[in-house]
Amino acid sequence: MKDFGLTDIFPLIGQQQKTGVLTLQDDQKAKRAVQFLFDKGMIVGTAFPSDPPDEPRLAQRLIRGGVLSVEKWKKAYDQQKEDLISVENALLNTGMVVKEDLVAVLRLLTFETFYDLFKWKGGIFRFETKEVSYDPTFVEPISSEHLLLDVLRMVDEWAMIAERIPSFDMVLKKSDPAATLDKLTGTAWEKMRMVQMDVLYDLLDGQRPVQEIIDLSFIGEFDACKNLVVMMDAGMIEPVAIGTRTEKVKKIKTPGRLRVACAYFLVGLLAFSLAFQLRVTRWEDFPFTQKERERLQEIQAPLRKIETLKKMNAREVFSLEENRYPANLSKMADKDPLSR
Repeated sequence: MKDFGLTDIFPLIGQQQKTGVLTLQDDQKAKRAVQFLFDKGMIVGTAFPSDPPDEPRLAQRLIRGGVLSVEKWKKAYDQQKEDLISVENALLNTGMVVKEDLVAVLRLLTFETFYDLFKWKGGIFRFETKEVSYDPTFVEPISSEHLLLDVLRMVDEWAMIAERIPSFDMVLKKSDPAATLDKLTGTAWEKMRMVQMDVLYDLLDGQRPVQEIIDLSFIGEFDACKNLVVMMDAGMIEPVAIGTRTEKVKKIKTPGRLRVACAYFLVGLLAFSLAFQLRVTRWEDFPFTQKERERLQEIQAPLRKIETLKKMNAREVFSLEENRYPANLSKMADKDPLSR
């Protein structure tokens, strides 16, 4: 993957409309491997060979998001083995999850898996041409180019988000517990309000860390953090100060000025250490290394060329059919040559 990176692999499979399984294995964690299923160049699923068969990634994600309990999943798993059906159908038949939620979670799982690949420091891959099976009832095929461009967008904006949310252990609270997002109506922030914000806002209780909010919202790491930052800028939410969370903890009395002074010294040392680590780990490049960021920038040029070539070809098709060239792209869109 260091010699032939992700930004080369996925577009190539998509452009050549290959059907098969792409397997990627992490250098740092030998047992970590993921698979992407392709059908005529479109991504139609993910698989995780290293996961235990009795707890696939879909079940893990649903349990982490609070949709399923471990007990309910075991019931669905037993039905899956007994009836020899897919995990998705087992969950649907038991009434534990509705179809729309399954479709959304499976799509989110594909995006999260692809996004996580760019955090790897290296690895190996192989593509095996073979027939793949998937249930179109639950799976929406995804363009590999679309997936890659979406990650490019995330990288461009992540540096700004990381400044506001430097850790997923960060806890946020509503600035005014009695206020709703309707407070944004009539302000400059109204046009930036999205349905996702309502979901996130309802989950903020002053105790949940950002990671838990991401898991429970099923919005995705990037979009959840981006919307949280918007609400912070709008003054609707704010970070919880250290030591003000309402959870009950045992307090150990440590009388004496010396102990108090030592405590202040340790807190200061810890704060300095965290700030130093954040600086030297090049957080602004997350989730890419500098080399991978350069590769991603390089891929934008050929992608733009592909888009330009498609428009030129569509223009020629329009000319052959109409015996004239189109005045603008909207005329081609009416005849639909751009999709051919």
